[in-house]
Amino acid sequence: MIGETLHKIFAWCMASIFSFLVYPIFFLISFLLVNINNWLIEDKKSFAGDVAVVTGAAGGLGKCIAAELAAEGCNIAICDINQELAEETAKEIANNYGVKANAYKVDVTKYEEIVELNEKVTKDIGAATILVNNAGLLLHSDQLNPTVRDIERMVNVNYLSHFWTNRVFLENMKKANKGHIVAIASVAGLVTLPYSEPYCSSKTAVRSLMRVLRAELKVENLTNIDATTVFPSFLHTHARVKQFAMASGYADLYPLLDGEEVAQRIVKGMLNREVEIAVPGFFALTYRLLSLLPARAQDLVTSMPMKRTNAFYAFESIKEE
Repeated sequence: MIGETLHKIFAWCMASIFSFLVYPIFFLISFLLVNINNWLIEDKKSFAGDVAVVTGAAGGLGKCIAAELAAEGCNIAICDINQELAEETAKEIANNYGVKANAYKVDVTKYEEIVELNEKVTKDIGAATILVNNAGLLLHSDQLNPTVRDIERMVNVNYLSHFWTNRVFLENMKKANKGHIVAIASVAGLVTLPYSEPYCSSKTAVRSLMRVLRAELKVENLTNIDATTVFPSFLHTHARVKQFAMASGYADLYPLLDGEEVAQRIVKGMLNREVEIAVPGFFALTYRLLSLLPARAQDLVTSMPMKRTNAFYAFESIKEE
Protein backbone atom coordinates (compact mmCIF):
# COMPACT_ATOMS: atom_id res chain seq x y z
CA MET A 1 0.00 0.00 0.00
CA ILE A 2 2.80 2.40 0.95
CA GLY A 3 4.69 1.48 -2.20
CA GLU A 4 1.65 2.22 -4.35
CA THR A 5 1.13 5.58 -2.63
CA LEU A 6 4.77 6.54 -3.20
CA HIS A 7 4.44 5.48 -6.81
CA LYS A 8 1.45 7.82 -7.23
CA ILE A 9 3.28 10.70 -5.52
CA PHE A 10 6.29 10.16 -7.78
CA ALA A 11 4.08 10.17 -10.88
CA TRP A 12 2.42 13.44 -9.82
CA CYS A 13 5.80 15.01 -9.09
CA MET A 14 7.12 14.06 -12.52
CA ALA A 15 3.97 15.38 -14.20
CA SER A 16 4.30 18.66 -12.29
CA ILE A 17 7.96 19.04 -13.23
CA PHE A 18 7.13 18.44 -16.87
CA SER A 19 4.22 20.91 -16.78
CA PHE A 20 6.05 23.76 -15.10
CA LEU A 21 9.59 23.31 -16.46
CA VAL A 22 9.67 21.23 -19.62
CA TYR A 23 6.36 22.19 -21.25
CA PRO A 24 7.17 25.94 -21.60
CA ILE A 25 10.47 25.07 -23.31
CA PHE A 26 8.80 22.72 -25.78
CA PHE A 27 6.05 25.27 -26.36
CA LEU A 28 8.56 28.02 -27.17
CA ILE A 29 10.60 25.82 -29.50
CA SER A 30 7.56 24.55 -31.40
CA PHE A 31 6.09 28.07 -31.63
CA LEU A 32 9.32 29.44 -33.12
CA LEU A 33 9.73 26.55 -35.57
CA VAL A 34 6.20 26.91 -36.93
CA ASN A 35 6.04 30.69 -37.08
CA ILE A 36 9.53 31.35 -38.42
CA ASN A 37 8.52 29.16 -41.34
CA ASN A 38 5.34 31.21 -41.84
CA TRP A 39 7.10 34.55 -41.44
CA LEU A 40 10.02 33.93 -43.76
CA ILE A 41 8.58 31.69 -46.47
CA GLU A 42 5.33 32.79 -48.09
CA ASP A 43 3.37 31.58 -51.12
CA LYS A 44 5.01 28.17 -51.06
CA LYS A 45 2.03 26.74 -52.93
CA SER A 46 0.37 27.87 -56.13
CA PHE A 47 -3.31 27.40 -56.90
CA ALA A 48 -3.22 28.75 -60.45
CA GLY A 49 -5.33 26.59 -62.73
CA ASP A 50 -6.65 24.38 -59.92
CA VAL A 51 -10.35 23.76 -59.36
CA ALA A 52 -11.79 24.66 -55.95
CA VAL A 53 -15.11 23.54 -54.53
CA VAL A 54 -16.41 25.97 -51.89
CA THR A 55 -19.58 25.02 -50.02
CA GLY A 56 -21.93 27.67 -48.68
CA ALA A 57 -20.29 30.05 -51.17
CA ALA A 58 -23.28 32.02 -52.44
CA GLY A 59 -22.67 34.70 -49.83
CA GLY A 60 -20.89 35.55 -46.59
CA LEU A 61 -17.51 34.11 -45.75
CA GLY A 62 -17.82 31.41 -48.42
CA LYS A 63 -18.16 34.02 -51.15
CA CYS A 64 -15.15 35.90 -49.79
CA ILE A 65 -13.03 32.73 -49.76
CA ALA A 66 -14.11 31.89 -53.30
CA ALA A 67 -13.09 35.37 -54.44
CA GLU A 68 -9.68 35.10 -52.76
CA LEU A 69 -9.04 31.72 -54.38
CA ALA A 70 -10.14 33.11 -57.76
CA ALA A 71 -7.62 35.92 -57.29
CA GLU A 72 -4.98 33.19 -56.98
CA GLY A 73 -6.07 31.76 -60.34
CA CYS A 74 -8.44 29.04 -59.14
CA ASN A 75 -11.47 27.99 -61.12
CA ILE A 76 -14.37 27.95 -58.67
CA ALA A 77 -17.41 25.76 -58.05
CA ILE A 78 -19.87 27.90 -56.07
CA CYS A 79 -21.92 25.36 -54.09
CA ASP A 80 -24.95 26.40 -52.08
CA ILE A 81 -28.53 25.51 -51.31
CA ASN A 82 -29.54 28.91 -52.74
CA GLN A 83 -29.28 28.36 -56.49
CA GLU A 84 -30.21 31.90 -57.57
CA LEU A 85 -27.71 33.63 -55.29
CA ALA A 86 -25.02 31.08 -56.18
CA GLU A 87 -25.46 31.89 -59.87
CA GLU A 88 -25.10 35.61 -59.18
CA THR A 89 -21.91 35.00 -57.18
CA ALA A 90 -20.42 32.71 -59.85
CA LYS A 91 -21.08 35.32 -62.55
CA GLU A 92 -19.55 38.07 -60.42
CA ILE A 93 -16.39 36.07 -59.69
CA ALA A 94 -15.95 35.00 -63.32
CA ASN A 95 -16.25 38.62 -64.48
CA ASN A 96 -13.96 40.04 -61.79
CA TYR A 97 -11.14 37.49 -61.95
CA GLY A 98 -11.31 35.96 -65.42
CA VAL A 99 -11.60 32.37 -64.16
CA LYS A 100 -14.19 29.69 -64.68
CA ALA A 101 -16.89 29.91 -62.02
CA ASN A 102 -20.01 27.75 -62.06
CA ALA A 103 -22.90 27.58 -59.61
CA TYR A 104 -24.23 24.29 -58.23
CA LYS A 105 -27.24 23.71 -56.00
CA VAL A 106 -26.39 21.03 -53.46
CA ASP A 107 -27.45 19.84 -50.03
CA VAL A 108 -24.13 18.99 -48.38
CA THR A 109 -25.81 16.62 -45.92
CA LYS A 110 -26.73 14.18 -48.71
CA TYR A 111 -23.92 11.90 -49.86
CA GLU A 112 -25.57 11.16 -53.22
CA GLU A 113 -25.72 14.86 -54.05
CA ILE A 114 -22.02 15.25 -53.23
CA VAL A 115 -21.16 12.39 -55.59
CA GLU A 116 -23.28 14.01 -58.30
CA LEU A 117 -21.65 17.38 -57.59
CA ASN A 118 -18.20 15.92 -58.13
CA GLU A 119 -19.27 14.45 -61.47
CA LYS A 120 -20.77 17.74 -62.64
CA VAL A 121 -17.79 19.85 -61.57
CA THR A 122 -15.33 17.44 -63.21
CA LYS A 123 -17.28 17.59 -66.46
CA ASP A 124 -17.77 21.37 -66.42
CA ILE A 125 -14.47 22.81 -65.19
CA GLY A 126 -12.22 19.90 -64.19
CA ALA A 127 -11.49 17.63 -61.24
CA ALA A 128 -11.51 19.59 -57.98
CA THR A 129 -8.33 19.31 -55.90
CA ILE A 130 -9.23 22.07 -53.45
CA LEU A 131 -12.17 21.65 -51.08
CA VAL A 132 -13.37 24.32 -48.67
CA ASN A 133 -16.03 23.02 -46.29
CA ASN A 134 -17.58 26.34 -45.37
CA ALA A 135 -21.32 25.52 -45.21
CA GLY A 136 -22.54 25.74 -41.63
CA LEU A 137 -25.35 26.70 -39.27
CA LEU A 138 -24.92 28.62 -36.01
CA LEU A 139 -28.41 29.53 -34.85
CA HIS A 140 -31.70 27.66 -34.59
CA SER A 141 -35.03 29.35 -35.22
CA ASP A 142 -35.50 29.06 -31.44
CA GLN A 143 -32.07 28.81 -29.85
CA LEU A 144 -33.29 28.05 -26.35
CA ASN A 145 -35.74 25.33 -27.38
CA PRO A 146 -34.60 23.85 -30.71
CA THR A 147 -36.60 21.05 -32.23
CA VAL A 148 -35.15 17.60 -32.84
CA ARG A 149 -35.14 18.41 -36.56
CA ASP A 150 -33.22 21.67 -35.92
CA ILE A 151 -30.54 19.82 -33.97
CA GLU A 152 -30.23 17.05 -36.54
CA ARG A 153 -29.93 19.59 -39.33
CA MET A 154 -27.19 21.53 -37.54
CA VAL A 155 -25.11 18.45 -36.74
CA ASN A 156 -25.52 17.12 -40.28
CA VAL A 157 -24.52 20.41 -41.93
CA ASN A 158 -21.73 21.37 -39.53
CA TYR A 159 -20.15 17.96 -39.09
CA LEU A 160 -21.51 15.01 -41.04
CA SER A 161 -21.26 16.83 -44.38
CA HIS A 162 -17.48 16.99 -43.93
CA PHE A 163 -17.36 13.19 -44.03
CA TRP A 164 -19.14 13.08 -47.37
CA THR A 165 -17.25 15.89 -49.09
CA ASN A 166 -13.87 14.73 -47.80
CA ARG A 167 -14.54 11.15 -48.89
CA VAL A 168 -15.60 12.14 -52.40
CA PHE A 169 -13.11 14.88 -53.25
CA LEU A 170 -10.10 13.30 -51.54
CA GLU A 171 -10.13 10.67 -54.28
CA ASN A 172 -9.52 13.42 -56.86
CA MET A 173 -6.57 14.66 -54.83
CA LYS A 174 -5.03 11.22 -54.50
CA LYS A 175 -5.23 10.70 -58.26
CA ALA A 176 -3.65 14.09 -58.93
CA ASN A 177 -1.12 13.68 -56.08
CA LYS A 178 -1.94 17.17 -54.82
CA GLY A 179 -4.73 18.96 -53.03
CA HIS A 180 -5.98 20.92 -50.06
CA ILE A 181 -8.94 20.40 -47.74
CA VAL A 182 -10.08 23.31 -45.58
CA ALA A 183 -12.63 22.99 -42.78
CA ILE A 184 -14.23 26.18 -41.50
CA ALA A 185 -14.89 25.44 -37.84
CA SER A 186 -15.32 28.19 -35.23
CA VAL A 187 -13.75 29.53 -32.07
CA ALA A 188 -16.66 27.66 -30.48
CA GLY A 189 -14.68 24.55 -31.40
CA LEU A 190 -11.93 25.77 -29.06
CA VAL A 191 -13.83 27.53 -26.27
CA THR A 192 -17.32 27.14 -24.84
CA LEU A 193 -20.40 28.99 -26.08
CA PRO A 194 -23.22 28.52 -23.55
CA TYR A 195 -26.66 27.46 -24.81
CA SER A 196 -25.15 26.17 -28.06
CA GLU A 197 -24.53 22.49 -27.41
CA PRO A 198 -25.15 21.25 -30.99
CA TYR A 199 -23.06 24.04 -32.49
CA CYS A 200 -20.08 23.78 -30.13
CA SER A 201 -20.00 19.99 -30.20
CA SER A 202 -20.22 19.83 -34.00
CA LYS A 203 -17.41 22.35 -34.44
CA THR A 204 -15.25 20.55 -31.87
CA ALA A 205 -15.90 17.33 -33.76
CA VAL A 206 -14.71 18.97 -36.99
CA ARG A 207 -11.44 19.79 -35.28
CA SER A 208 -10.97 16.14 -34.30
CA LEU A 209 -12.00 14.96 -37.76
CA MET A 210 -9.34 17.13 -39.41
CA ARG A 211 -6.67 15.98 -36.96
CA VAL A 212 -7.43 12.38 -37.85
CA LEU A 213 -7.33 13.27 -41.54
CA ARG A 214 -3.91 14.90 -41.20
CA ALA A 215 -2.61 11.85 -39.36
CA GLU A 216 -3.90 9.53 -42.08
CA LEU A 217 -2.34 11.66 -44.82
CA LYS A 218 1.00 11.33 -43.06
CA VAL A 219 0.60 7.58 -42.56
CA GLU A 220 -0.15 7.16 -46.26
CA ASN A 221 2.74 9.51 -47.15
CA LEU A 222 0.42 11.84 -49.08
CA THR A 223 2.65 14.84 -48.46
CA ASN A 224 1.26 16.88 -51.34
CA ILE A 225 -2.24 16.95 -49.86
CA ASP A 226 -2.77 19.45 -47.05
CA ALA A 227 -5.55 19.84 -44.49
CA THR A 228 -6.30 23.11 -42.69
CA THR A 229 -8.82 23.81 -39.93
CA VAL A 230 -9.98 27.40 -39.41
CA PHE A 231 -11.42 28.78 -36.17
CA PRO A 232 -12.91 32.24 -36.87
CA SER A 233 -14.73 34.41 -34.38
CA PHE A 234 -18.02 36.16 -35.16
CA LEU A 235 -18.28 37.94 -38.53
CA HIS A 236 -20.26 40.83 -39.95
CA THR A 237 -21.41 38.64 -42.83
CA HIS A 238 -24.58 37.21 -41.25
CA ALA A 239 -27.23 39.58 -39.86
CA ARG A 240 -28.65 37.23 -37.18
CA VAL A 241 -25.19 36.17 -36.02
CA LYS A 242 -24.15 39.81 -35.81
CA GLN A 243 -27.27 40.59 -33.77
CA PHE A 244 -26.55 37.70 -31.42
CA ALA A 245 -22.91 38.76 -30.91
CA MET A 246 -23.94 42.30 -30.11
CA ALA A 247 -26.81 41.38 -27.77
CA SER A 248 -24.91 38.67 -25.88
CA GLY A 249 -21.87 40.81 -25.15
CA TYR A 250 -19.37 38.76 -27.17
CA ALA A 251 -18.83 41.71 -29.50
CA ASP A 252 -17.62 43.67 -26.48
CA LEU A 253 -14.73 41.25 -26.07
CA TYR A 254 -13.47 41.57 -29.65
CA PRO A 255 -14.76 43.50 -32.69
CA LEU A 256 -16.71 41.54 -35.28
CA LEU A 257 -14.57 40.40 -38.20
CA ASP A 258 -14.89 41.31 -41.88
CA GLY A 259 -15.39 38.41 -44.27
CA GLU A 260 -12.70 39.71 -46.63
CA GLU A 261 -10.18 39.95 -43.78
CA VAL A 262 -10.81 36.37 -42.66
CA ALA A 263 -10.78 35.04 -46.23
CA GLN A 264 -7.42 36.66 -46.91
CA ARG A 265 -6.00 35.10 -43.76
CA ILE A 266 -7.35 31.68 -44.72
CA VAL A 267 -5.93 31.69 -48.24
CA LYS A 268 -2.59 32.98 -47.00
CA GLY A 269 -2.53 30.13 -44.49
CA MET A 270 -3.37 27.64 -47.22
CA LEU A 271 -0.47 28.90 -49.34
CA ASN A 272 1.81 28.55 -46.31
CA ARG A 273 0.46 25.04 -45.58
CA GLU A 274 -0.72 25.95 -42.08
CA VAL A 275 -2.73 23.23 -40.34
CA GLU A 276 -4.75 25.34 -37.88
CA ILE A 277 -5.72 28.99 -38.19
CA ALA A 278 -7.46 30.96 -35.44
CA VAL A 279 -8.88 34.40 -36.20
CA PRO A 280 -8.06 36.45 -34.17
CA GLY A 281 -4.77 34.67 -33.64
CA PHE A 282 -4.66 34.94 -29.86
CA PHE A 283 -7.37 32.26 -29.61
CA ALA A 284 -4.75 29.69 -30.68
CA LEU A 285 -2.79 30.50 -27.53
CA THR A 286 -5.80 31.05 -25.27
CA TYR A 287 -7.37 27.62 -25.73
CA ARG A 288 -4.02 25.89 -25.17
CA LEU A 289 -3.47 27.76 -21.93
CA LEU A 290 -7.05 27.06 -20.82
CA SER A 291 -6.48 23.35 -21.32
CA LEU A 292 -3.80 23.46 -18.61
CA LEU A 293 -6.33 24.60 -15.99
CA PRO A 294 -8.43 22.22 -13.88
CA ALA A 295 -11.83 21.48 -15.45
CA ARG A 296 -13.73 23.55 -12.86
CA ALA A 297 -11.53 26.56 -13.57
CA GLN A 298 -12.04 26.11 -17.31
CA ASP A 299 -15.82 26.06 -16.78
CA LEU A 300 -15.64 29.29 -14.79
CA VAL A 301 -13.51 31.12 -17.33
CA THR A 302 -15.50 30.05 -20.40
CA SER A 303 -18.86 30.99 -18.88
CA MET A 304 -17.76 34.50 -17.88
CA PRO A 305 -18.16 36.28 -21.28
CA MET A 306 -21.92 35.61 -21.38
CA LYS A 307 -24.02 36.28 -18.32
CA ARG A 308 -27.23 34.25 -18.03
CA THR A 309 -29.45 37.31 -18.45
CA ASN A 310 -27.52 38.44 -21.53
CA ALA A 311 -27.74 34.96 -23.02
CA PHE A 312 -31.50 34.79 -22.68
CA TYR A 313 -31.92 38.32 -23.99
CA ALA A 314 -29.69 37.60 -26.98
CA PHE A 315 -31.38 34.36 -27.96
CA GLU A 316 -34.92 35.67 -27.39
CA SER A 317 -34.20 38.78 -29.46
CA ILE A 318 -33.09 36.87 -32.56
CA LYS A 319 -35.98 34.43 -32.86
CA GLU A 320 -37.19 34.15 -36.42
CA GLU A 321 -40.67 35.51 -37.05
